[in-house]
Amino acid sequence: MEEQNPAFNFDLVYAGKVVNCKVVMQPQGYEVIFDGRFMATIAHTDDWTWIQESGVILPDSIIEEIGLHVESEYK
Repeated sequence: MEEQNPAFNFDLVYAGKVVNCKVVMQPQGYEVIFDGRFMATIAHTDDWTWIQESGVILPDSIIEEIGLHVESEYK
């Protein structure tokens, strides 16, 4: 079944490796998938600060980088 939610991919350096990061838009945030493995759900606050809501604890810098990709993808 094809995904019904908008998604995009980009490469990201995580834990010293380049991974393919897929971001899938959800009603309440964005699912983050690294190399086909669900990692986290992120969302933004009212002032566009990116926060992690669930999943594997990711460094703030990774969450911010993913958030910047989301912002530039959907501007």
